[in-house]
Amino acid sequence: MAPAGVPPPFHPTWLSKTTLVVVEADRFGEQPHMYVVVGPKKALVIDTGCDTANFCEFLWSLPELAAKEFQVVNTHIHYDHIMGNYGFCAPGGRSLRGGCRSICQGSRNRHFSQNWQETSLQSMVGAAISNFCVTDWLDEGHRIYLDDENPTEAESLEVLHTPGHTPDSISLYYPAENRIFTGDLIYPGNIFLFLPGSRLEEFDESLCKLKAFLAEKPAGVLLSCGHMTPALKAEKLEELFELLGALRKGEARGRAEGSGLSPEPVTSFQTPCFTLMCRTADVPAMA
Repeated sequence: MAPAGVPPPFHPTWLSKTTLVVVEADRFGEQPHMYVVVGPKKALVIDTGCDTANFCEFLWSLPELAAKEFQVVNTHIHYDHIMGNYGFCAPGGRSLRGGCRSICQGSRNRHFSQNWQETSLQSMVGAAISNFCVTDWLDEGHRIYLDDENPTEAESLEVLHTPGHTPDSISLYYPAENRIFTGDLIYPGNIFLFLPGSRLEEFDESLCKLKAFLAEKPAGVLLSCGHMTPALKAEKLEELFELLGALRKGEARGRAEGSGLSPEPVTSFQTPCFTLMCRTADVPAMA
């Protein structure tokens, strides 16, 4: 908790009776959006932020979560989504602390995830990530049930592997609220596709997969993003589909950008809601 007179770093808002978003005021300026989906006995924690304060202790301080066990799921391995993981572990990070059931990550590229000392971007931004353990690797289509004793599809989160921003990125669909947690695959503003492990072609493939997936769901799906907004309307994705179509045809007009996070040239492509920040060398491969 914040000392007296200091604003708290975590700002919680209930999106529904069972879903909480917590926005962190962090020193990196990321303002990550972490989510908690509450079941009868446990709470699913989606990402753990930048460690401005101990996130696990903060969650247990909330009356609605005080008696819950926690199951953590990281949407990907970047520092602003995993720095709070250690708080769910015993000292040293080799095992879970009491009251925490698991820390989970996507299984698509375990090498990238396990090499977080290099792939988390911590050295680029001056972050220092404390050790943590990963206990479960989530395959495509895996369901995380909110009530393990009475599992139902509606009260579960379905795992989708959605690489592009990173090769280990996942999204989680929650049928009961017609909501999908996208991590950093999608959010309004600059979408970074030039970082180590990022690939424009994989982003395109993930968007196509997501489009097909959402086409089978009820209308009005909400995208709860890793930054900027917990409630982006799925209709906004049409902007990205159109842009990616233009990129495949070689018809999109980009702008050269400079970035301290990339030694390579970067080109941006803009829509009213999104800006794709791409490795310039990757763009011709789309055409």
